[in-house]
Amino acid sequence: DKAPLSKSLLLVPSAISILLTLLFQHYQKFFAYNLQAIKEDFQIWRIVCGRAICLDLKDTFCSSLLIYNFRIFERRYGSRKFSSFLLGAWMLSALFDLLLVEIAQYIFGITINSLPSGFLGPVFALFVPFYSSIPRVQVAQVLGHFSITNKTLVYILGLQLLTSGSYIWILALSGLVS
Repeated sequence: DKAPLSKSLLLVPSAISILLTLLFQHYQKFFAYNLQAIKEDFQIWRIVCGRAICLDLKDTFCSSLLIYNFRIFERRYGSRKFSSFLLGAWMLSALFDLLLVEIAQYIFGITINSLPSGFLGPVFALFVPFYSSIPRVQVAQVLGHFSITNKTLVYILGLQLLTSGSYIWILALSGLVS
């Protein structure tokens, strides 16, 4: 309720991701976040397409659950301010993606030609206000030492998303920095 942008971010990219995975596999190449094509062939449209739709259903599911949990920010800030935050985080994380890839190549000698596609930069950027502004409420205690809070599931989903791909740490770091 009162979160139309979050609902549309849940439905539209998830539906397109499912359709691309199940029915239209031959169109997946247009949504690949191919950095080599961006740098060498100046295919700037790949930044938009590659950073909008997840091509992995596991990433789609985890990011959809995270967007569902982060809808609280749209309710708090309003749709206009929330969409401005997401757009700014999306643009800054795209810039930081390219910078981090170049830094990784310069320092470690790692050549990265493509990154996982999807709306992952802004999803990881939402962890910063989630950590700082959502209060921690203990729900249960496991084995007397580990407390389960209202934030535990969100952090577990973020960790699952972080470990789902080989270079997704670049997207996570650029999202957190943005």
